[in-house]
Amino acid sequence: MSDNHKDLYKRSVDLGEQQKLRQLQLLDEQKLRRQLQQDAARHVQDSEEEGEEEEAPTHSRAQHRQRKKKQQNNNNAAKRGQQHFKLQQSEWLRQRPENLSDWLLLPCPVGRRCMVIATHGRTKVHNKAGRIIMQLRTMLPGDAVMQKCKTVLDCVYVQETDTFYVLDALTFGQQQLQDCDANFRFFWLRSRFDEQGGELAQRGKRNEKPFKLLDYYDFEDANVVHEMLQRYPLWEANQPKLDGLLFYHKEASYTCGSTPLVCWLFAFMLPDVLQLPVNSSYVAPEDYQPSAALAYMDAFDQQLLQQRQQQKQRGKAAKEEAATVSTAAAMEQEQEQHDELDEYAELRSLLEHQRRLELGELDMDCTPPSSAAPAVATTSAASTAVGSSC
Repeated sequence: MSDNHKDLYKRSVDLGEQQKLRQLQLLDEQKLRRQLQQDAARHVQDSEEEGEEEEAPTHSRAQHRQRKKKQQNNNNAAKRGQQHFKLQQSEWLRQRPENLSDWLLLPCPVGRRCMVIATHGRTKVHNKAGRIIMQLRTMLPGDAVMQKCKTVLDCVYVQETDTFYVLDALTFGQQQLQDCDANFRFFWLRSRFDEQGGELAQRGKRNEKPFKLLDYYDFEDANVVHEMLQRYPLWEANQPKLDGLLFYHKEASYTCGSTPLVCWLFAFMLPDVLQLPVNSSYVAPEDYQPSAALAYMDAFDQQLLQQRQQQKQRGKAAKEEAATVSTAAAMEQEQEQHDELDEYAELRSLLEHQRRLELGELDMDCTPPSSAAPAVATTSAASTAVGSSC
């Protein structure tokens, strides 16, 4: 192995160790934040109940709790309306976790990653940059039902099947899920989709595009995971096609942005990174070396970065070209307008001259005014006089 490859391999191993430390640190932070939120909510509720009992002992606790719950729901609704969500981004899974049973496996199809937000009787689809790329009607809470609520889904849109495949959720109706752990989020989503009775998966007037919830697999059940990895194609008729595999830590909250608690691998990489066999139909590309999976990750990221830079440059060049064409078109249009004004001015001058001739305001004879005959003639006579004397 050359020195460059050794340095690259060493750096990749170091990144794997750093990822492990960041995972532990982030888990502790999220656990602490959830605990503080629970304690704060419990403390506020207890304090308000004590104050209410001192001020108005005649009111029952049940009435007070109902009123405070309604107020809290209103405050939460206002906060949800002000939130700006961002898609969660995964990292490479650079080494096998010490306890693989702490993770969930979620197959991801090839498609366009997007965030679907349903609220106020309408559903909007946002791309990774946050721009709206689609608007439609759906049966999601916040659109066709429970319009005062909000549903925010992390999806992959597959154009070939014209379907949204649901990966995760930040909110679903009245339930806030962003600070909940992945285990609970996936369970909650499955329960809600089952309650809908398949309405979300069907196309109709009130649900213009199907929404299908992707199945996840728990590494605690090794047999189920093994069966899934040996199945090819994963979905019927290979539609949609499998892009890769997402790994969610069970205790991870939804993070808006990049997080080490959600990781990614291509199917052909599992035997080398996790020592898990996969179906032989998951063929690796020619530039992939089983003994250099970490180096492949770094090279893939570098290539992806270059592609994005090239796309950005092409986009910039296209904008400059469009601006140049627009400027040239504007100048051409301005010249045409100027020419039209010149023609209009010439015609206007000619018409004005003819009008003045008809009114006798101009001398129609070429002889001096003293010898000119009295100008009491018709228009035709004046024209004849002008022609004969000139």
